[in-house]
Amino acid sequence: MNIGIIGLGLVGNAIARRLLAAGHVILGYDIAASARDNAATVGVRVQPDAALVAASAGILFLCMMDSNDRRALLWGETRLAETLSQGAVLLDVSTARPEDIVADSVRLAAQGVRLVDVCLSGSSEVIARGEALALVGDREENAAYRELLNLFTKRQYFFGAPGAGNRMKLIVNMVFGLNRLVLAEAFGLAAKADFDLNTVLDVLKSGETYSACMDTKGPKMIAGAYEPPVARLSQHFKDVELILELAQSLGARVPVSEVHARLLRELVDAGAGNLDNAAIFKAYLS
Repeated sequence: MNIGIIGLGLVGNAIARRLLAAGHVILGYDIAASARDNAATVGVRVQPDAALVAASAGILFLCMMDSNDRRALLWGETRLAETLSQGAVLLDVSTARPEDIVADSVRLAAQGVRLVDVCLSGSSEVIARGEALALVGDREENAAYRELLNLFTKRQYFFGAPGAGNRMKLIVNMVFGLNRLVLAEAFGLAAKADFDLNTVLDVLKSGETYSACMDTKGPKMIAGAYEPPVARLSQHFKDVELILELAQSLGARVPVSEVHARLLRELVDAGAGNLDNAAIFKAYLS
């Protein structure tokens, strides 16, 4: 099966590698030349534009930053929606505004195109290992694409309706981000108290304080090693802003996430946005 991927950054590249290893032909496009070059080296058949990808692929993955990028692709200058044939399936793995997925799925359904939010829980490294979770705004019985998800996720959760996958992803990302924030704050306090941070990390990992971010982010924080990024700080800042929007729309209190957003904004404004999200520790180094 020919599968299309638009957006060949960290996540798109990781998905492509898993699908290629299973024998699928991958057609891809990205606006960034570096992403296109990287994808070509792993076997993606890079196309000159997004429309050619869509024209030749039975299923199309959209791996972009947010709703604005998707809408610009579909109805902006590229006008990809006009080239989509009836019966096309778009699997959007972006973490985006849930209400936008709902509106866009209705708009595309009018021309016989399905848009499904297939949000992925896990970094590009986790996806590349086939260990991500898929949080899907669709009904399981309609998921003819599930065999593809099995190639890069270890489990899929179906939430019945467009936008629900995105809402669940924001909840999951809240926990991921706050785990990193708590670890960074603990390291900041421990450093001021003159403890060796490697010892602190070992203590935290040995008891009920353990979280998986201690394995993946703890060593990066201690070493100050934030490049190359597995997931960028700016991406998580975008997610936290969406979390705050969702909470406001539901009347939910999220005071810790409000503090988190302020710290992330400070770091992004200081030029740290392209660093790995473990760089939240930099907020505690002054």
